Amino acid sequence: MGDNPIWKAAAMADHFEKIQKLADPIPGVPNFRRVPGYKVYCCGQPTVAGLEAALEKVTGSIYPKDGKIIWFNLRQEPSVYVNGEPICARPPNKIGEYAELGNITRDQNKADEPEFMKVCENRAAENGGKLKVVDINKVEKEVEVKEMKTLSQVIEGAKAKFPGLVHMRV
Repeated sequence: MGDNPIWKAAAMADHFEKIQKLADPIPGVPNFRRVPGYKVYCCGQPTVAGLEAALEKVTGSIYPKDGKIIWFNLRQEPSVYVNGEPICARPPNKIGEYAELGNITRDQNKADEPEFMKVCENRAAENGGKLKVVDINKVEKEVEVKEMKTLSQVIEGAKAKFPGLVHMRV
C-alpha cells in the first residue's frame, strides 16, 4: 500500500466517556468554551452535528451566518468522520497519550487525510463493512460504516449554511 505511515495508523475515536469536563455542554462539541473578553471559542474535535451546533452558538441571533468565521484546527493527525463521529489517524504506540508527531505541516495533513480515508474504507471493506476503532483507553470496538467523510468534506458541507466559514489547519 505504499510507504506512507498513514497506512499503519490506528483509527482512534476522538470522543470517549467523560470527555466533557466543563459546565453547559453542547452535544457533540466537547468542552466548548469562550475566551473571556474575546469572540474566540475553543472545543475538542466536534461531531458533524456538533460542528453545526458550535457555529449556531457562535453566530447566535446577532452575527450573520454568512459572516466570516475562522475555524482553526490544531490537530496534528488527519481526521475522518464515520457516521458523523470524528476519528483520527494515530500511531499505534500513541493511543491514550499526547501524540507529539514532530514537524507535521498543513500540506502533509491535507494530503494524508484522503489517504487515511482510503485506509479506513479498505479496512472496513475487508471486515464486512465494519471499521475497528480504538478509544483512548485502548479498548477496540467495531463500527458499522454507513457514511465516511474527510474533515475537509465536513467543513465544505457546513459552508452551505455558513458560507463565510474559513477552515485553517495549523
